[in-house]
Amino acid sequence: MDGHRALRPDVDQPGGETAGPDGIERGGPHLCQATNPSDAGPARGDRLGETHRVVARSAAGTGRRNAAAGLRSGTKVTTAGGIETGADVAAAEKEGEVVFYTHDSGAAAAAICEAFQKDFPKIKARYVSAQNGNLYSKILAERQAGRHEADAIQFSDLGTAIDFQKKGGYEMYRSPQEKYYSTDHLSDPPGYFFWIAMGFCGLAYNTDRVKAADAPKRWKDVLDPKYKGMVSCKQANSGMQFTEWYELRKLYGDSFWKAFSKQKPHAVNSRVQLFDRLASGDDGICAMAEWAGYALAQQKKAPIKFVAPPDGVPASPMLNGIVSKAPHPQAARLSHDWQMSIKGQKLIQENPFLYYGSVHKEAPPMPGGYRLSDFKLLVPTNMTAFLGSRKQFNSEWNQMLGLL
Repeated sequence: MDGHRALRPDVDQPGGETAGPDGIERGGPHLCQATNPSDAGPARGDRLGETHRVVARSAAGTGRRNAAAGLRSGTKVTTAGGIETGADVAAAEKEGEVVFYTHDSGAAAAAICEAFQKDFPKIKARYVSAQNGNLYSKILAERQAGRHEADAIQFSDLGTAIDFQKKGGYEMYRSPQEKYYSTDHLSDPPGYFFWIAMGFCGLAYNTDRVKAADAPKRWKDVLDPKYKGMVSCKQANSGMQFTEWYELRKLYGDSFWKAFSKQKPHAVNSRVQLFDRLASGDDGICAMAEWAGYALAQQKKAPIKFVAPPDGVPASPMLNGIVSKAPHPQAARLSHDWQMSIKGQKLIQENPFLYYGSVHKEAPPMPGGYRLSDFKLLVPTNMTAFLGSRKQFNSEWNQMLGLL
């Protein structure tokens, strides 16, 4: 990945799939086939653990030690495909497939599934891709109808994962890969989900439309009237957009987003759309520029520059877990272990459709040489306040976009 070293000078620090009418992406005929379908303050990269310690006190509490002892003692660990796993690999291969639900793009999901299937060719990998809110609504509706189609699911914000855990949505499974993760990056008690990656967002601008001297350097700069009609963001079903709204509101108060609404922002469903519009010049500034999207745009040599405001970049962990009553339980365990392993984590950091940051203890730097600790990360720490503000966010955001 040395070719991506060019990312570094373009950072200021003072998929082929399409979405259907339901917002769910389904892939093409490649290996990975699609299925049918008061806060503690800003957290820096070296304070990510504080986020989960706060969560731990509100999630499951006292069951940690009993769950750990019971499940570890009954799990036989073997090595297959270059990773340690607690799955029965022969049974997984007999099941023959694994179904992965993810908030991420179809191209990103396909990359994960194809890499997994390369190591385990007897297991066909399938995926369903949708924005976080749509994905959660989908799986809850399926479960209410008594349908169990997903084996594993990945959400883009911690609050959704915790809520799904409270609803009994996850299967408890203690992976042998847990030793490579801090307990702060596992569910409480461990075994329901893990932090598969960290996403974060800053600002970005089209260098053909906006001169460097005129470009925003801080979050409040994007409120300048000269940018009216040329700013983009995501719609309310984005977990990262919710996190950004929450963290910047915490920093600047309600007045920030009221002023932002006067910019008449263009809102889209995915980061691919955000950066395509930015690269083409349809928008001059992206106010919710995810690092992963920027890294891919840089690979394509798009005229885009990323800005990491010194007051911090909103960040959110992505959470992966095995769904309860999974139709392919052993294949689900094997896939889970593979994604937790250094093989899976390197793919998540290095694949052009992913480009996320890993919290795996042995993870190398991200493309461009950066580590998560190089950025001031703003991560929600008070889950009660964060989750409690979701309805307010949905209402305010949709009103701003003229959807209510």
